[in-house]
Amino acid sequence: MGVGFDSFTEKSGLFRLLGVRDSLVLPINMKTQLLITSHDVIHSFALPSLGVKVDANPGRLNSSQIECRRPGCYFGQCRELCGSLHSNIRINVEVVSALMFREWVSKMRA
Repeated sequence: MGVGFDSFTEKSGLFRLLGVRDSLVLPINMKTQLLITSHDVIHSFALPSLGVKVDANPGRLNSSQIECRRPGCYFGQCRELCGSLHSNIRINVEVVSALMFREWVSKMRA
């Protein structure tokens, strides 16, 4: 459940092939460490507009750090050929203000 962009994309249908059910929500101007792994096959977590491309290997834990300086919605996808049903694994990151992030966290805990 996203903070602000999901309702817009659902109503307009603009990002039909990019949207996801649950977005990764991050606060603006804060370093965030991503821990990436896989359960079944090799995947590649890629967010080109944030400069992130990390392989997700089964049984291994990879990490990367990002710091988003602009609020908005960033789209990515799996960049490996990891099987017939895995070709369109989408990634959606919403970068919001610290206040909106705190509200989202308290809403998720309730």
